[in-house]
Amino acid sequence: MKDIKSDVSRPQKVLLAGATGYIGKYVCETLLNRGFEVLSLGRTTINNENDHNFEQISIDLCSDKEMVEFSQSGRQIDAVISCLGSRAGGRKDAWDVEFGANQNLLNLASTIGAKSFVLLSAICVQKPKLEFQFAKIAFENSLIASGINYSIIRPTAYFKSLAGQIENLKAGKAFVMFGKGVETACKPISAQDLSDYICDCVEDPERQNKVLPIGGPGPSINPTEQGEMLFRLLGKKPKFSRVPSTMFHVISTIMAPLALISEKISDLREFVLIGHYYATESMLFWDAKIQKYSSNKTPEYGSDTLESFYREVLKSGLDGHELGDQKLF
Repeated sequence: MKDIKSDVSRPQKVLLAGATGYIGKYVCETLLNRGFEVLSLGRTTINNENDHNFEQISIDLCSDKEMVEFSQSGRQIDAVISCLGSRAGGRKDAWDVEFGANQNLLNLASTIGAKSFVLLSAICVQKPKLEFQFAKIAFENSLIASGINYSIIRPTAYFKSLAGQIENLKAGKAFVMFGKGVETACKPISAQDLSDYICDCVEDPERQNKVLPIGGPGPSINPTEQGEMLFRLLGKKPKFSRVPSTMFHVISTIMAPLALISEKISDLREFVLIGHYYATESMLFWDAKIQKYSSNKTPEYGSDTLESFYREVLKSGLDGHELGDQKLF
């Protein structure tokens, strides 16, 4: 990591969108710890009034009018970081946030003369099948074509996305997995390691104008191995329950006719399709040449391990790592 305090050329003021989200909170804290001035934009405010380098403005990032008005405020911003993401992956919400709000941020960055734009995307856009993935790709392409220096970060699974069954296992229930539990794998990364990587991109020219897939320290891990690790840490005998991933297809097929006339059901069906995607696709680098996921080609970063995360959660609980809409079980 660069010694940013000795680098007088580094950007001083960063506009951060999504500071109230899971990764955004870590990014905000990391930026402040490194001495950056942070301007947080969004409808939801956070309590950080004691830090004189932090400022927040309540604004609807999806509102073209509000964003244009803000761009005329005369503020100077050196870099923009977007950690925005739609909450549940609904079709309209995905395009409003993943594309619309980010496009407004890009327009703002261009208007105020920001030097760089760092985007938190997702590794799953390599094989797009879902609405939120198409929206993410649409904005990635817009960012690349904009002419501004960019870093597009595509992380694998977060630690917290592999923690949804901990309480069930503590209660004596089985670890639920799809198929045989070996069809998918990931190199999960901690929120802090990912935050460090994001913040490094602001000032490292070697990471600019690139699409950056990134995972945590390997090796990759599949659902069966996740369950075995948790049972070992709990001192319990492994107990698994296998669910066929085809159930998602059955449910989505049943919902399809009603989804044509109901936006609510359409969004519910999209959530079912999201479930099927994560049950059948790995969160690793997709090698298009051989049409396979590659653990070896998935870059690694950081030092936090999934096992150390599990140990901490088993000791202290999931406070700060709540899954919310991401939880399937």
